[in-house]
Amino acid sequence: MPRDVKPTAIADIKLAESGVAAREPETIMTVFKKCADHKLANTKALIGCDGKTWTWKQFYDDTRAAAKSFIALGLGRFESVSILGFNAPEWHLSNMAAIAAGGFAAGIYTTNEPPACKYIVDHCKARVIVVEGQKQLDKILAIRGSLPKLAAIVVYGGDFDKSANDGVGAGQAKVYSWNDFMALGAGVAEADLDARVADQKPGHCCTLIYTSGTTGNPKAVMISHDNVTFTTRANIEHHPDFVSGPLRVVSYLPLSHIAAQIVDIHSPMAYLADHGLPSEIHFAAPDAMKGSLKGTLMKAKPTVFFAVPRVWEKFAEAIQAKGREIKGLKKKISAWGKGTLGKAHAAAQVNSKGSAPFFTFLARKLVSAKAKAAIGLEEARLCLSGAAPITKDTLDYFGSLGVHIMEVYGMSENTGPQTCGQNAHFLAGTCGRTLPGVEINIEHDPKRDKPNEGEVCFRGRHVMMGYMHDAEKTSGAVDEDGWLHSGDVGKVDPATGLLSITGRIKELIITAGGENIAPVPIEDRLKSLLPCISNVMMVGDKRKYNTLLVTLRQKPDDENGFVDELFGTSKDVSKASTTVTEAKKDPKWTAYIEGGIKTYNKEAVSNAQKIQKFTILDVDFSVDGGELTSTQKLKRNVVVEKYSGVIEKMY
Repeated sequence: MPRDVKPTAIADIKLAESGVAAREPETIMTVFKKCADHKLANTKALIGCDGKTWTWKQFYDDTRAAAKSFIALGLGRFESVSILGFNAPEWHLSNMAAIAAGGFAAGIYTTNEPPACKYIVDHCKARVIVVEGQKQLDKILAIRGSLPKLAAIVVYGGDFDKSANDGVGAGQAKVYSWNDFMALGAGVAEADLDARVADQKPGHCCTLIYTSGTTGNPKAVMISHDNVTFTTRANIEHHPDFVSGPLRVVSYLPLSHIAAQIVDIHSPMAYLADHGLPSEIHFAAPDAMKGSLKGTLMKAKPTVFFAVPRVWEKFAEAIQAKGREIKGLKKKISAWGKGTLGKAHAAAQVNSKGSAPFFTFLARKLVSAKAKAAIGLEEARLCLSGAAPITKDTLDYFGSLGVHIMEVYGMSENTGPQTCGQNAHFLAGTCGRTLPGVEINIEHDPKRDKPNEGEVCFRGRHVMMGYMHDAEKTSGAVDEDGWLHSGDVGKVDPATGLLSITGRIKELIITAGGENIAPVPIEDRLKSLLPCISNVMMVGDKRKYNTLLVTLRQKPDDENGFVDELFGTSKDVSKASTTVTEAKKDPKWTAYIEGGIKTYNKEAVSNAQKIQKFTILDVDFSVDGGELTSTQKLKRNVVVEKYSGVIEKMY
């Protein structure tokens, strides 16, 4: 039977006979109310980047006030509130208030331009949109006249030009400040809101996650209350480290992505409600990715830290740059300590036959403690990487600092995590074991897959309701038996239960000779051989041979782009080159990249997988440049189209 993908749908929830998946379903508001009624209700919940705080009771009360304001603005049951802005307490309040009012939130990436914003606001039929500051407001004002269903625009995070309401008549959305918005619901009866909360079912949709998508318009992933409450509990059960003390997280990754919502909104709530331990959400400043994140981490001292690979890479670059300044005895101690900790990291992994060196405790004190404190992770019990593949070199580097990063794997369509490494059971380069209460299946296609490999499929209470308003794409993603098809190719080690991702079906390169090649493992290997480059993309689909597009690390500008100046490790290849323009003509750079390709080609499993040529591009890949999604996934189709001329010259 096809899944119901209307906004009013109620998902069918199948309980297991035992374990976390047998637990009775709950709505998000039920869990939130437990926090407000808990003996720790007056402890800190939200800590803004400006220092303003909310206790759990204040968070709950302000959520109800905001929900009543949404109702006053005309938000009906099963209607949407779009949110366009950087992480802040107001983002959390808007999200929870939309749910409390019986609707659902639909986050929009702050990098989206007006046409992309219009698509989402139109598609989810948003009644209200909450935006951060003048910059995001301007995007909505540019399309306001073509959004007849939109009733209001609410601005947080700064003043805005009050002329935005000049000439606004019937049928056009009026702009409100956050404070004015919060006062709108004073006339709405508490009983009216209570009725909406009581009417909610665990199978109702609570959130729309618009896939960042590497092709076409984003799809609206319908996430139910049970999807969220079950997944957070399964994730916490998977990591005993979670409940060994207070929880502190730093919110900085886009909240329009499911990973950030699970880590920053719902896990802290479930942590307090179910385990009765203090739980705090600290917010980074809007310029977090331009350098201020480290300061926030050092102040907040998170106990759980989740980052995308690029954030871990930036931390590594900063630590390595600092390390190059160390001289004499300190340098020798650092080298010894990292070598010792690297061996301990290897010994801690699954199937290791070695043991940690005797003086590991001393290396932790002399090297690891300082390295962790330098990036604010000295109290982190669990460090995670996800949303995109991370190289084994990066994992091993942090291992040499005493930081064991656990890879988490999943997608928006299964509410975030499916598998995750555990501090007591991990292997660098794999994605860990399946979470409790969910299933995994490797669907092998002998015409496409290597032995023991196949498409990774999931089943369980974490699988989405469907894609809103799109039954056809829903049935293409979730089969009749409830298996969600990820589109990723992987394998599970039967002895350890660890999942390895080996490729993506849609990204497979099919050479002119008919051989299927997964480019990601090859690209990861080349990046490990060439640590001074930034990004690399393999080209070869329907071609006689394979080529590479290479980008170098560049100094960022103030507009989320780059200037023509080498940055970080890219400055180490040749003293004669300080810019990309110079590096492209520099024989040392040519020899450096050719050396890495030569080493890889000797390892290639077949001639069809070897690399023949490469080109250094003028500008690194970026979200604003269009080559990367908001979660740093490569948009191969965009790169191929954008650099078609460069590619053709290599053939």
